[in-house]
Amino acid sequence: MEAILHAYCGLYCGACPVLQQTLAGEGEQRCLGCKSELNAGYCADCALKACAVEKGIAFCGECGELRGCALMAKFAADTTWLNQRGVLLNLETIQRGGLTRWLEEQAGCWRCPGCGRPHTWWDETCPHCGQAVMSCRAEMQANEGE
Repeated sequence: MEAILHAYCGLYCGACPVLQQTLAGEGEQRCLGCKSELNAGYCADCALKACAVEKGIAFCGECGELRGCALMAKFAADTTWLNQRGVLLNLETIQRGGLTRWLEEQAGCWRCPGCGRPHTWWDETCPHCGQAVMSCRAEMQANEGE
């Protein structure tokens, strides 16, 4: 089974530590992305995922009720999980430029500029070579500064 790196909500699953551990054959939890058949933790029971599946849409950005959606508002404003703060911008970017382009951009954002290996939303430095990398906190601050 192959990993699916985009989620209904607009998260880039490729920066998820559980997915990265799964691909490396490490860790106790197993997940290959929210749209895959192998989900772990929050993604297995996500209300946004359930809603999108029920509506038959590929992304929450396709939903006509997105702007008034209480589930999405709560998800995108969660201060505990800063990786969720950029999902609305991600959904807009996917709609504007397409999924393939967005996935390419995200893959570049979540790879170390030094060694080229992937890092997670939470890493401040590359776990492989130690170089400073963009974390979800830095991404959020950059997006809020625009």
